[in-house]
Formats: sequence, structure tokens, C-alpha cells
Amino acid sequence: MNGANVFLGAGVLLVVAVLWFAVYYWLNPHLSQPDGKARITGSCGDVMEIRLAFENHKVVDSSQWTNGCVHSYNCVLAAADLAKNKKPEEIFDIDAEAVRHAVGGLPADHMHCAGLAVETLYAAVDDYMRGVVANKQ
Repeated sequence: MNGANVFLGAGVLLVVAVLWFAVYYWLNPHLSQPDGKARITGSCGDVMEIRLAFENHKVVDSSQWTNGCVHSYNCVLAAADLAKNKKPEEIFDIDAEAVRHAVGGLPADHMHCAGLAVETLYAAVDDYMRGVVANKQ
């Protein structure tokens, strides 16, 4: 009977992993045709990605992703949300302090998450602006 318990436990673990994966990606839809996007790896090893859709030179939609901890996820989500309905020049007013405030504060050992989220947001806006300039030429 011990072998059956191991098999059952492995099956339950597999089901939990598949459900987590499905829910994680269901809750994190990605823009398939973003106007600006960026993916940055921080010094901590966390990767953050932000994709932005613009209309009339304002952010109308965004998606975000990270492989990091819950603090990384909250920060990248907050940065993307703070950018909505803003023009590029307004987005550059968003700083790490605004992200930390939006998530309700961060533990001292996770303050860098807000900085990485802002860096990723700025890079996505920069990608959009390069596209705007290239289309004008």
C-alpha cells in the first residue's frame, strides 16, 4: 500500500502544479501586439516584463509578467497600472516611491522590486517611443 500512497501523492502534486500554471497564466494575460514592451532581469535574478498598448499617445492597456516573488509581482502590476491613461512624458514621473506607495510598502529586503518595475516600465515606454520615431521617418 505504500507504493500506492506515493503514486497518489505524486498525482495530487501534478494536479496542483497544472492548476497553478493554468490559473497563473489565466490571471496574467499578455498583449499579443504591444506598442511598447520590455523584459529586464534585475541584479536579484528576477525577470520583469511589461507590455503597453497606446491609443492617441496614451496607455490604454497593459500586461505584465514576472518570475519573481509576490513583491515583484505586486510591483510590476502596480507600475503597469500606474501607467494607464498616461502619456509617455507623464509615465516618466512614476518612480519607485510611487510604486512602493501603490503596493502599500515593501519590506527592506524587497525595495529593489519597485526600482526594477519602474526600470522595466521606462524601457517599455522607450520601446514605444522608438517605434513612433521610426514610423515618422
